[in-house]
Amino acid sequence: MNAPDRNPGRSPGRHRDRMIGLFLLAAALFNPPLLGLFGVEGRVLGVPALYVWVFGLWAAVIALAALAGRTR
Repeated sequence: MNAPDRNPGRSPGRHRDRMIGLFLLAAALFNPPLLGLFGVEGRVLGVPALYVWVFGLWAAVIALAALAGRTR
């Protein structure tokens, strides 16, 4: 006996594919050569640019994971 499909209009691997894509995007954006671009002496509202980049990117990845995990 098969379990009922919770999302009849969606393919079962779509969620997994989105999460894998998000992981690869985050891995590329947190890569040390790209982080080196923001390791300058610049500041954004008094906060070093590197910190703004890392924590802003972290928040964006969390928000995108929440959106990717939503079911309609």
